[in-house]
Amino acid sequence: MNPGVHRKHSLSVVGSAMLAFMILLLGAGAAEAEDGKMVYVPVTFHAEAQDIRTSACLQVEEHVYAQPAWWEDSSGSATAAERAFKGVIAAIRRKDRAALLKLSDPSVNSDLKRFDEQAGGFFQQFDALEMIAVPRAYTFDGLAVFFAKFRTPQRMLFAPLVFAHENDGSFGFLPIRTDKSTYHVVNDWFNAPWGPGPSSKLTYCSDEDVKRASHRIALAAPAGTPVWHPSQLLLTGALMEKPGELSVVAGKIKATMDGMKAALNAGKIDDFLRHMTPEVAGRLKEWFNMADEADRTKYKTAFLQQQPFYFFNESPLMIVYTKLQDATVQVLYFTASNDGELLWANSSHITVSDKIFKKGPLYNAASQDRPFGGIAIR
Repeated sequence: MNPGVHRKHSLSVVGSAMLAFMILLLGAGAAEAEDGKMVYVPVTFHAEAQDIRTSACLQVEEHVYAQPAWWEDSSGSATAAERAFKGVIAAIRRKDRAALLKLSDPSVNSDLKRFDEQAGGFFQQFDALEMIAVPRAYTFDGLAVFFAKFRTPQRMLFAPLVFAHENDGSFGFLPIRTDKSTYHVVNDWFNAPWGPGPSSKLTYCSDEDVKRASHRIALAAPAGTPVWHPSQLLLTGALMEKPGELSVVAGKIKATMDGMKAALNAGKIDDFLRHMTPEVAGRLKEWFNMADEADRTKYKTAFLQQQPFYFFNESPLMIVYTKLQDATVQVLYFTASNDGELLWANSSHITVSDKIFKKGPLYNAASQDRPFGGIAIR
């Protein structure tokens, strides 16, 4: 077992929910949403034992729909995304496979067998579920995501229907949902206890979270690549050696890692484990008891090499970037315990956060001559 080795973790993308919104009766009228507004949604960190609302913020555009059954209203104007949504709902209700394929993103043509499986699933689900509202939609990174609310005899639930922006300005349905990290951020937030799905008191990022951000980055595409409605991730970070206003946090990170190294170097595994979340500590202790001495030594060497050089303070989550002797960059997550101590989390646990912080443009920015300098807000 190595510090950088992880196991797969399944994420739930659709959750049950109590009624989140009072649907206003407006009568016949325009079917489209109010003009989209920019919002900042907090990134959810999936720790082993709980989901944590961080102060990392993703900027997206939100559309709120007040009119009931607006997707059935043919009067008024509608955006291209709304027209695509209406067409897909109508095709599914008719169980019209040909129409649904025509309305889908061209990428589905590469695997028509899977498309047929997904289409059949939609046809069955719409027989069993009653769609009672589509209160919100979000546009970002070439996507339009509509959150539809369904009712069964037992419960209410939300499910996202996702559309891709095409080069001609139209939208193609994605029966197989995208794996974009920003889609998961929005979906996780929507279904979190502080999101619009389960709660009528949804929580966006605070004004303070947005104002204090020191870095801004687009995750959807490499710099210079045009993307329809690109999102922006806002973070607050600093160099370990020049933390500025974050000096207290930097000191706590350094003290925590120094304590872990001292315990590991002295062979005091229990003292080392005290700096981990209970789930991580239990798993690592079990591995230590079964591993041979050679594997234990490899683990110790790998951890002792790590030198923290940069961190993002997304309280209560700390994302710490470290370097090994060969200049390889690794990422450690620390969460705050009840007494304020930092605990290493997710050392063997893969989540959406890894797509953001351990891969892609943000991870690449860590290796710049001036780490993360290219995404600093000036």
